[in-house]
Amino acid sequence: MKHFKLILASIRILVSLLFAANVIFMVQLYDSIKERYINDVEQCLGRADQIEMVDRIIGAGLGEDDDVVWIKLGLQKSDIGSTMSAEKLREMDYSQGFRRFDKQILSIIAQYLHDNYDDWIGKPNISKIEEAFRRDLNFSGYYPEYVHITCPGDTFEYHSDLWKIEYRINGEMTYYAYITPLTENILSEMRGVIVTSALIALVLTFGFWYLLHVIKRLRTIEEMKDDFTNNMTHELKTPIAIAYAANDSLLQFPDPHDEERTKKYLSASLEQLSKLAGLVESILAMSMERRKHLVMEKEKIELRSFLSSIIEQQKLRAEKNCEITFICPKDASVDADPTHFSNVISNLIDNSIKYSGTNVRITISADSTGMSVSDNGIGIPEKSLPDIFNKFYRVPHGNTVEVRGYGIGLFYVKSIVEKHGWQISVESRIGKGSKFNIKFNKQ
Repeated sequence: MKHFKLILASIRILVSLLFAANVIFMVQLYDSIKERYINDVEQCLGRADQIEMVDRIIGAGLGEDDDVVWIKLGLQKSDIGSTMSAEKLREMDYSQGFRRFDKQILSIIAQYLHDNYDDWIGKPNISKIEEAFRRDLNFSGYYPEYVHITCPGDTFEYHSDLWKIEYRINGEMTYYAYITPLTENILSEMRGVIVTSALIALVLTFGFWYLLHVIKRLRTIEEMKDDFTNNMTHELKTPIAIAYAANDSLLQFPDPHDEERTKKYLSASLEQLSKLAGLVESILAMSMERRKHLVMEKEKIELRSFLSSIIEQQKLRAEKNCEITFICPKDASVDADPTHFSNVISNLIDNSIKYSGTNVRITISADSTGMSVSDNGIGIPEKSLPDIFNKFYRVPHGNTVEVRGYGIGLFYVKSIVEKHGWQISVESRIGKGSKFNIKFNKQ
């Protein structure tokens, strides 16, 4: 158990670390996608700036025929890359323009336009830039609720949850753009990863919980089994010791003429051996769950005579004043295994006697469709009803003097009833008694 607790603690720590690592990776993935989105937004802002500038250039009459603005574009080798290997490019910390050539081209065009026309076309029209910016964002699949652009030096109060995008030309700040965060777009792109990670987390959590639940249940069963073994061992020792002492006395001090003494000792031995046989039968009943291939040797049983015989035997064995009312039609019958069916009825009657007061009243009703055994006993708490057929389960009775038992009688009863293809149920109220109903299924 010591190693088990250590392993369990290690698993908990490992699962927690894996969960924390998964959260970290998800945050890193989110930041990576966010960075890509911001780059896309920057390109949209750059295109909006160029659209607005071309409009001003043409409006100022500086364009060519057919509203054409000619741009002289020069590209250095550092702008478009080289035939170097990827490893050498990484060592040189090569420009991102090589991988995002479209961005580099846009940057060169914007630089040319501002260098050659800023002094001739006046101040930018911010509303047109915003209009072009929003249109370009929508074309890229982004639909921010809020979009605002300002020039350097302008005062603008904005919420801290807005994205602030900087747009520079020749290293100098040109515009600030503020937009609603594209969180929905990012999460939509991450949906598959998020859902699968959540499902894995749920499966692991459920599996871990179920494992602990099963282990706890097994430990409880193991403790109950140990209690059963201890109680049964003590119970077995008593009849063996009494029978041994009685027989030893007859052997050590024989007296052929004292018939009363001999009869007394032999009766005591027989009584204890009978009790011992009952205990052995209880031990065998405990193994019923493992006897999956046990076959009921069924035969037609006349219920009235069969149950009458069992009732008389139980009356003789009862140590209390026991009144049993039996109701059964003469022609009632059922196909059942006589031995096991007899044990089932004996168990139910024995429980009714044990868990009743000094004056026991039992009513047994039977016909070809089923039977019931009801009593005036102490009853079963409602919360215990779902568990009374479980192996080793004992109903707690509070301050009531607890009757000795092993928690396997009703387990045996249900096992045999189900092997016959029947159903058993129970009705009970504290202080009012209990009623067990068995429904026969005709086959």
